[in-house]
Amino acid sequence: MSSMSGHPHQGPIGWQFYLERKGAHITEYFILTLLLFRLFRAKGFAKKKIIYFTISLALLWAFSDEFHQLFVFGREGKLSDVGIDSIGIILGILIATKIFARYGFLKNDKTMIVEN
Repeated sequence: MSSMSGHPHQGPIGWQFYLERKGAHITEYFILTLLLFRLFRAKGFAKKKIIYFTISLALLWAFSDEFHQLFVFGREGKLSDVGIDSIGIILGILIATKIFARYGFLKNDKTMIVEN
């Protein structure tokens, strides 16, 4: 998605479009965070490491996405977009820890690992 050109409309961008774009960023990083959280949990990491690695990798992805946009015609990399992406990351961590803790999946046992 980061290589897509900006809005084709040349005039002022409406607030609905702005909210839609930023809402999509929040949603994307929320989902990414949940998936990373589940991945690290399935690998058997302790709760603190799960949270640390999930936040670190999601933020690295957000920064690299903005860096990539610096080289795409019609796009610009913005630090403020990393801040908006961080909202999705924080929401993902909060919800994942609540859900996994509620069902007892944040213990240091291997309850979520599925053997193939």
